[in-house]
Amino acid sequence: MKQPTIPHFGLYGESSWINDPEFFHIEDIESRSSNLDWKINPHRHAQLFQILILKSGEAQVQLDEQQRKLQGAWAIIVPAGIVHGFRFSPNTDGRVISIAEPLLEDAYQEKAAAFIKPLLSQACYINLNSHRNVFSELWPLIQQLESESAFIREGRALMSEYLIKAILLLLHRQHSSGVANVSNKTEGSHAQQLKELIGNHYRKHWTSNQYAQALGTSTSRLNRVSKRAFNKSILDLVHDRLLIEAKRSLIYTVRSVEEISYDLGFKDPGYFSRFFKRTAGVTPGKFRVLSNQPSI
Repeated sequence: MKQPTIPHFGLYGESSWINDPEFFHIEDIESRSSNLDWKINPHRHAQLFQILILKSGEAQVQLDEQQRKLQGAWAIIVPAGIVHGFRFSPNTDGRVISIAEPLLEDAYQEKAAAFIKPLLSQACYINLNSHRNVFSELWPLIQQLESESAFIREGRALMSEYLIKAILLLLHRQHSSGVANVSNKTEGSHAQQLKELIGNHYRKHWTSNQYAQALGTSTSRLNRVSKRAFNKSILDLVHDRLLIEAKRSLIYTVRSVEEISYDLGFKDPGYFSRFFKRTAGVTPGKFRVLSNQPSI
């Protein structure tokens, strides 16, 4: 019997993928969640980035196994593949923007890449409560994007693309204002490329030297870049990525520990269990039992 996996959706509750490289979708939180008792169960999207903009209200947010309660004005970045779920207080006002990965490919070749790629590389929260001036710039862009999505007009796709980029750039400004930047641009580029490579190859258990070779630099130099940017070594980042996916599988699937270990590239389930206990503090089985509690 095929084991159930973490649910993948195009949009929540719609199992079919929308095969449109220029696809984007915007909707208000109420229209999607009010009929579901304001609750969106944990799921993930294989090829969609999502941005949630909360204008008012309250939300209990789950990103992977972490939960956080938000009130007021926030932006939430949900990259493709991240398990996420929400419980909103009734009458929460906000918007959800879903963007197909291919829509951003052109942006990744432009000057905008330096701002957009880092923002969408990992899940994050952006507090807008004490920055109403930023929110006052952001909200009209969101309203204009809603208008573009509602009517078929000349240049609709191009206008929508410009608006999405503008929204992402504003969010990047706000996010980066509270995050220490890597001073050297080359180092910053290598740090971002390293995270992308790890995301693509962590199941292959590449060595630190293999990552350095792929980026055309030395292992010692890349480790220095990694520690400056993330306060972690290359190996630490790889282990973090393996641990995240292991936790997802233990929480959201019924696959055995042995199956999960092989899926993550471990040749020996016993070694996987030791790795998990060393990094998570408990065995995979104990973690699954402890995590078997009502989610948001």
